[in-house]
Amino acid sequence: MTATVVPRPPLGLPPGSIRGLLAIQISAIFWMLLLAPTDVRIPLNLYFLLSLVMVFFVAHGKSIARRAEPTPSPLWLPGGTLRFLILAGTAAVIAYIAVKHPDRLDRLTPRESELADWKYYLGAVAIGFVLGYGTRILPCRHAWAFQAFQAWIAIIAMAVLFLHFVFEVIINFSLENPIPAVAWQTAVTGIVAFYYGSRS
Repeated sequence: MTATVVPRPPLGLPPGSIRGLLAIQISAIFWMLLLAPTDVRIPLNLYFLLSLVMVFFVAHGKSIARRAEPTPSPLWLPGGTLRFLILAGTAAVIAYIAVKHPDRLDRLTPRESELADWKYYLGAVAIGFVLGYGTRILPCRHAWAFQAFQAWIAIIAMAVLFLHFVFEVIINFSLENPIPAVAWQTAVTGIVAFYYGSRS
């Protein structure tokens, strides 16, 4: 007989907390690459990760409580805090760049050498999200083992995004010839998409 526990979000945080933290991490990579003094390009896979930030926005009222509901908002913050930080941060960075360094807006165009890799990133988002979403129909979804697995996926997703931040913001843009890392970027995209799918 499968042991069950009371359903709870990963790591015991309010629903949407991990997705909110992942969205902040993704946005931070985008902001830092735009603000970096060294000439860099926004990596193509980051645009596919940014699409998952939109998933976080539309989850409110579905898998994340609305402001007026009694369930705590993500990270126990006032309702709408994380969405405001993401929108305000993005608007502020783009406005600053547009006024102070308009030439950096060219960074929004990915490197031409990356364009052929779009299919890997699209596949990673699609397969990861669909597989994650498919876990919602598993009969063992409320078993302790599955909830422990989901907690580990949450930790892994945050860890790989942190490593991705270090790779893109600290290591890769400081090199004259950036390191091609299609396999790594595809894996990061797929893991994060899987978590978003499993919680959507």
